[in-house]
Amino acid sequence: MKYQSPSVGQEISCVMKLVSSKFLLEPRALKKILKQKLSEENFGILKITSHTFEPHGFTLFFLLSESHLAIHTYPEYNSIYFNFYSCRGPADAEPTFKFIKEKLKPKEILFLRKDKVPLINPQP
Repeated sequence: MKYQSPSVGQEISCVMKLVSSKFLLEPRALKKILKQKLSEENFGILKITSHTFEPHGFTLFFLLSESHLAIHTYPEYNSIYFNFYSCRGPADAEPTFKFIKEKLKPKEILFLRKDKVPLINPQP
């Protein structure tokens, strides 16, 4: 049987504001919990890369056989940009998103539509 991806996947893009500060400066903790969750959800992790910026902040990127997960931290704003696209099917990215939301405990989440116009959702 040959795998054929669905015509539409799921993308979750948002800014998580006022998150736990322990995740804003050092990628190791976030990398560990995301790697564990992606594995639990049976995503194929092809490569993990990160870059730490001066004076602070980092980008963490998971290249997946099903697409990608990217995190960009903005410690000066106590915020994280989260982008996850999965082409396995509808609602496939939601368990990972809910998991990371529980770990980061943002006080506010600003969701983004495909056209990147912000949609405000006051409840994280």
